[in-house]
Amino acid sequence: MVRSNTVKPIVKLKFNILPDVEDIALFLSAGDQKSKNDEYNKIRENVLTNIFNIDDEYLNHPQYGDSWIDIKDKFTASMTTLCSEPFEKMSIKHMGGMSKNHDFDITFHDNKNIIKTEKLEFKHNNSNVYDLVQFLELYDKDCKHKYNVCSVSYSEYYYDNGIDKYLITDDELILPKPTKEDYLKHVYDIKYKYPFFKHLHDKKNNKTKEKKEIANESVKKYIEEFHSTFNFEKITEKIIESQKDKVFLLWDCKNFHIQKLEVSNIKINKIKKVDNLYFDVIVDNFSHDIRVRLNWGNSNGLCNPRWKFSFIDK
Repeated sequence: MVRSNTVKPIVKLKFNILPDVEDIALFLSAGDQKSKNDEYNKIRENVLTNIFNIDDEYLNHPQYGDSWIDIKDKFTASMTTLCSEPFEKMSIKHMGGMSKNHDFDITFHDNKNIIKTEKLEFKHNNSNVYDLVQFLELYDKDCKHKYNVCSVSYSEYYYDNGIDKYLITDDELILPKPTKEDYLKHVYDIKYKYPFFKHLHDKKNNKTKEKKEIANESVKKYIEEFHSTFNFEKITEKIIESQKDKVFLLWDCKNFHIQKLEVSNIKINKIKKVDNLYFDVIVDNFSHDIRVRLNWGNSNGLCNPRWKFSFIDK
């Protein structure tokens, strides 16, 4: 069996929705509209999911054909470097979702067997994993209930110390604060199905400066009060579990880059610095330290608080 530059795709009976031919243009620019980031990233991921299944309509398109050919060839070449054994075919499966910790499975096949599968995390407009805005993101609720990182979640703290201030800031917010149990159950729902959060979302553009100040002050106070109680051993375990054996597929708008993190032996030693909205930790057996930020994923003080982890220089 000989490795070839022409790799056959695995043809599946069920396809994801095929991308529009113009979707490839989203790979060619950095993406300046922050509000569109999630939407555009999903489109890019769908392009890669279907990159082996596109037909000549894409490749021969008068405006976008050259871009489809270029990106498909570069993606195929990058993936080929991940398997040192001879193979006949590659297939890609979209995983997605924070619970999966990666975006794709790329699998290498011979005629009868699976040779190897790699986990891919795709990042747009990046060429170095250490420069990412975040390499790991965790829901606040999971930090307490799933990973045992903290004894009091930020959401609990905000309910007791922040949401009342948020509500009285805006005269148009007329629905009463729900019970703590209901609040904690629904604060992570980004579709705002619970009436209280839908109401907050409908009025989110009122008093935005004041609401941001309240949210940021609550993050600051929470970190000040609880940073010394965080279980760094559990944080270390989660970083290793989520990043071990994962490949970062970085696209800088011209080329793909492949990187892996060697995290098997890392150990978070102690807190290095505490700031208003984040804290830094010293990491042993690793080239970089780590910054941990707390922020609201969907409008300050409204919905979906998250912990974001990024690398910083030692």
